[in-house]
Amino acid sequence: MRIGCFVESYNFRYKGEVEAIGLFKKTAENMGYEFEIAGRNILPRINDFNSIFIRATTDPLLTSYVVSRLAEEYGKKVIDNSESIRICSDKIALHYRLQRNEVPTPDTIIFYGEYEMLGSYAEKLGYPVVVKAPNSRFSLYVERANSLNELISVTKRFFRRSKAVILQKFIPTTFDWRIGVLNGEVIYVCKYYIPKGCWRIRDIVGGKIVWGSVKAVNRENISSKLRRIAVKAAGCVGDGLYGVDIKELNGEYYVIEVNDNPTIMHGMEDLKNMDIYERIICALVS
Repeated sequence: MRIGCFVESYNFRYKGEVEAIGLFKKTAENMGYEFEIAGRNILPRINDFNSIFIRATTDPLLTSYVVSRLAEEYGKKVIDNSESIRICSDKIALHYRLQRNEVPTPDTIIFYGEYEMLGSYAEKLGYPVVVKAPNSRFSLYVERANSLNELISVTKRFFRRSKAVILQKFIPTTFDWRIGVLNGEVIYVCKYYIPKGCWRIRDIVGGKIVWGSVKAVNRENISSKLRRIAVKAAGCVGDGLYGVDIKELNGEYYVIEVNDNPTIMHGMEDLKNMDIYERIICALVS
């Protein structure tokens, strides 16, 4: 059994991610499987592997999507599958899936450019209004408008990238829950803290990018309500590997988004549940 792990050069920027990829390889080999880390040269060799594990950033416009689609055409098990990539890369499509399945989310309005209604939309949501481009990730193309003038400015700028943007009620919290879900089961839990003086996990302070700290939580120690909501949200996308971002306010939980191909760094996401490596390898070879 051979597992091909697709990566890009940027996967080696952070020590924790390099160590995690190494642990995937070591775990697979200890279980009796071959595990090869490969870049874009994996494309003509897809059929050499029994399954494909994607660790590079996923998007329908990126090589990762081509790898996923090609692996599926060859009948390979692939994490993450192309459908999950497509859905999670379109926050509007994801919103409608969550809504249909009655998953709790912040109050949300999909804005198509009817500027005569923008003021009333903002009043309904309340300021500040969170504005997102449909293909936002890592807090990129996610901004906060504190007035109607700011809201008009941000949405017009985002319309250069998309024909619609997401307007969402701002929920102030000091951290976001990140729940790792695989095949409908929670495999790890973290708190992603918001940097001091910021409102996003990844923000810009003094012209520099800053990230909040990460605190792992044993998956057995979360409430049944949080677990249920995370699993339900992931199920709206599929049965692959997902990172579900959830805000908690006054005992209620609100799903912010579901991410395919979630971040896994050694010493962070794996700190309380080191068996995530074995669980993911088992999913790849099952």
